[in-house]
Amino acid sequence: MKYIEKLTPKDSKEEMYFGRAGLELTGEDRHKQPHFAKVVKSKVTDSITYYVQTYQGSLFDPQGPYGRRQKFVDTTTRRVSKNTFDFYMTYLKTNNSVYLTKAQRGFLND
Repeated sequence: MKYIEKLTPKDSKEEMYFGRAGLELTGEDRHKQPHFAKVVKSKVTDSITYYVQTYQGSLFDPQGPYGRRQKFVDTTTRRVSKNTFDFYMTYLKTNNSVYLTKAQRGFLND
């Protein structure tokens, strides 16, 4: 383990989590509330990676039928493109289903 720690420092990446309303979770909220999207910025390579929650092969809809059961359903975090992430975040902020449809189409093409 001492060799791996030398290659990747512990604070080499910065993570931002986003909640049900599309707002960034900070402080204690990061651990108390579920996150539906995540951005990982690498300080070493200056790359940005985008992730969203998925359920049964499609994007997870927090306002949908399984929205209140997020603790009990088997959701996974999947890597997506920036365009898909932007549409998903717009859906979380506006609750307009057109953006969820566009994000779902982009997710299928990723």
